[in-house]
Amino acid sequence: MAVVGVAGGGVVKASRLHAQAYAPPLVPPPTVTRAEATAMSEARRRAYAREVRRYLNGHYFDSERDRQIRQVLNDLIEDNAEMLTGTREDALLTGFNVLGKSTVLYQLSYAVHRHHVGPAGDPARMARRTATRRFGGRDQEIHPTHAPVLFLSLEAATTVTRFNELVVEAFDMDKSTAKKASTLDLVLEHGVRLLVIDDLHQLILTERLGRYALDHLKAIVTALGEYGITVIFSGANLHEHDVMSDPQITGRAYEIAVAPYGSDTRDQVLAWQRFLKESGAVLAPFLPAAEPGMLHNDLPGLILDRTHGRMQAIVNLLRRATVAAIEDGTWAVTEKHVLAVPASKLTADELAKRADKSAAKPTQLHPTVSVTQHGQVTG
Repeated sequence: MAVVGVAGGGVVKASRLHAQAYAPPLVPPPTVTRAEATAMSEARRRAYAREVRRYLNGHYFDSERDRQIRQVLNDLIEDNAEMLTGTREDALLTGFNVLGKSTVLYQLSYAVHRHHVGPAGDPARMARRTATRRFGGRDQEIHPTHAPVLFLSLEAATTVTRFNELVVEAFDMDKSTAKKASTLDLVLEHGVRLLVIDDLHQLILTERLGRYALDHLKAIVTALGEYGITVIFSGANLHEHDVMSDPQITGRAYEIAVAPYGSDTRDQVLAWQRFLKESGAVLAPFLPAAEPGMLHNDLPGLILDRTHGRMQAIVNLLRRATVAAIEDGTWAVTEKHVLAVPASKLTADELAKRADKSAAKPTQLHPTVSVTQHGQVTG
């Protein structure tokens, strides 16, 4: 399943989320043997590399970290839905930029959407519900789309008016609807069970309109809680944001901090190598010359140094290094391929600062440590 989203704020259409939730699984390119790979012409290698690149561009690199986060959030959603009355708990997902927070939330949203719509969902058409809305003093039956998940990405300096417009736009309605129907009514009519508010850091609480927007959000969260609906906030560096000093937000929210991969402790080393081992299993069918441990035993230190443990940089490096290894006929990711992938501007700046302090080549990360199939450590 391809991972899609809206970067930097904006509307995630419920219809688009539905289509992605029910999109058929990506079909990987055929596996090649070492003999078949060796016999390939340069043109055929490049064609195969294009197939692999297309597949990896749409592949979600899952991890133990992401699964644990999704489990915590799933438990929260279930608890909120089963509680009889009272204030529900929310979640605050935070961390530095480009660590994969939004990607985790999309995967969670797809799963929640499928759970409530059912296995027979049609990616081309959303199911409809029957609800009642009052028009001109009379109740009338309406048939809105069934949208169990509402995923909103806040824009810079979001106001109350703009937030309400984001809601109606997500339901594929005209912005003018925001003046005719309340946000709570629309959410209930569409059967929302999970509201994700991403890019919360976009709220500017030093401005009056930003404070009004936060107060509006808190009122909506409280109202949704009465119906067992879960709200998950997410944003970059929220630990530095004024929103974390608001007791109405932090008093009933779990804070889940997403950190980059590291190597300062043994647990961090193992978590990093397990992720590389899992990712290596995805790449192995396309790299017949790769030896077991290609990533997690041979290159963990170098990959960590080139990416600083940030998910976006890691995934980009793995994709591009794999494609390069196919194109040049090596058929295994090597140090040369890792070093050839340009570092992001953020990582490059950090590497430049480090180079000013020391010109020494990075040493390999715990080269004698290996991770077995069952996660045991040998060395």
